[in-house]
Amino acid sequence: MRKAKATYNAPEGDNKVVEMGGVTFFHGQEVELNSDDHGHLMGKLENNPHFDIDVGEDDGVKKPKRGRPSNAEKAAKAEAEASADPVV
Repeated sequence: MRKAKATYNAPEGDNKVVEMGGVTFFHGQEVELNSDDHGHLMGKLENNPHFDIDVGEDDGVKKPKRGRPSNAEKAAKAEAEASADPVV
């Protein structure tokens, strides 16, 4: 998950508040975003001249996968359990 800080810079004579992708931005105020929830928005803001965006490095934390485990995950778990030393 990558984190970013975005700041809206309103053009002169324009509204000081804008909403994009479900996030409200106020002129000059920094808003924190993350790639899990706002990945599409981070890409759009990088190319928008009215936003300053500072994107951080990927921290390696991923959302846990939902749903049933795949057959590959089941096989890997069974192999790990079989190779573990039995406790006496």
